Amino acid sequence: MNDAPAAPDAPAAPDAPAAPDAIEASATPDAPAAEARAVPDAPDRAVRLLRRSALWAGLLFLPATLLGVMLALASESGTACVMRGTCGEVPGWLYAVTLAVAGGAWLRALTVPYGAPPTRARWAALWTLIGAELFFLGLVMAYFAG
Repeated sequence: MNDAPAAPDAPAAPDAPAAPDAIEASATPDAPAAEARAVPDAPDRAVRLLRRSALWAGLLFLPATLLGVMLALASESGTACVMRGTCGEVPGWLYAVTLAVAGGAWLRALTVPYGAPPTRARWAALWTLIGAELFFLGLVMAYFAG
C-alpha cells in the first residue's frame, strides 16, 4: 500500500545464494510428499471401496424390494394373493430381525476409520448386509408366492 518510490541513493540488496544445506533440507521433505499425493495410499483406496460398496448396497435395498414386489405381483400367484387373500405365512418378527441385522451390518461397514485399513470384520459386515438383504427379498417373494 506504500506507493512511495524507493530512495535512488539506497543500495540494492545483493542476491545472496542460498546455503547448500538449506536447498537440500527444503527439497528432501517435499519429494515424498509429492509422491504420496500422486499415488493414493492403498488403505485409503480399500476404505473408499468398502464404504462405497456398503453405501450402494444399502441405498439400493429399497428399489430392489419394490422391484421384487412388482415382479411378485405380476405373477399369477401374486395376483391371487392380493385378490383372494391366499398369501403365504411369513412371521413378522422374521422381517424385523432381518432388517435389524442388515441395518447393523450397514452401519458397521460404513464406519471404517480413515488412515487404517478395513478389517476382515468390516468386509464380513458388507457381505452380511448383502446376505440379509437377499434373505429379506426372499421372504417378500415367499409371502406373495403363497
